[in-house]
Amino acid sequence: MRLSKENALDLEPHFSSREFGLIDTLLIYGIFFQEKLIGALIVSDSPLLAWEPQVLSLFFTVIDELSASLLYAFRSHRQEKLKSRVFFDLQTFNKALPSDREEKALLVTLDPRPLVQAFRADNPELDTFLMIRDIASFLSNILDGAPVLIHSEPITLYVLHMDTHTDGELLIHQLESSLKHLFPELSTLPSLGMRVTMVQLPLSL
Repeated sequence: MRLSKENALDLEPHFSSREFGLIDTLLIYGIFFQEKLIGALIVSDSPLLAWEPQVLSLFFTVIDELSASLLYAFRSHRQEKLKSRVFFDLQTFNKALPSDREEKALLVTLDPRPLVQAFRADNPELDTFLMIRDIASFLSNILDGAPVLIHSEPITLYVLHMDTHTDGELLIHQLESSLKHLFPELSTLPSLGMRVTMVQLPLSL
């Protein structure tokens, strides 16, 4: 699909205001493996956007044939890798940090209790622990396997992002937008209350 900015308004929540302001045209190409959609290539700034549809179709057919099986294999490997990236004690959390890590990292902090209350407004029988674990797993996955600590006293989620060059406010905006998109119950909250700070590693609380 090739979308003008006006036709891409539904996608605006997935971008920061700065990012969306720079978009003129979006090209979205779905990648399939065994008749299942496993990924999408999104192009917003490239000479590709000026190509004729027939040329684009041929180009992406080649890309699809070369990449689909590799992407599927990588996706399976990544899912396996991410299974244990949510932790429940600080010692195990610190042990999970990569050995070649930098001395500092960005730490995103989230109090999940307002989110749990929003979920329970529609379904009061939901299990609190499972809801918090699902939120933690989602945050870990969206940050490519970032370690997440569920701290119990008081209940708080700590998400470690190793790239210290990342814009912290932009990171929070993207995480909150993604959570609200995946969990519509959270759209009633003006803010999810995330905070980001620079911390020294290993983490101490």
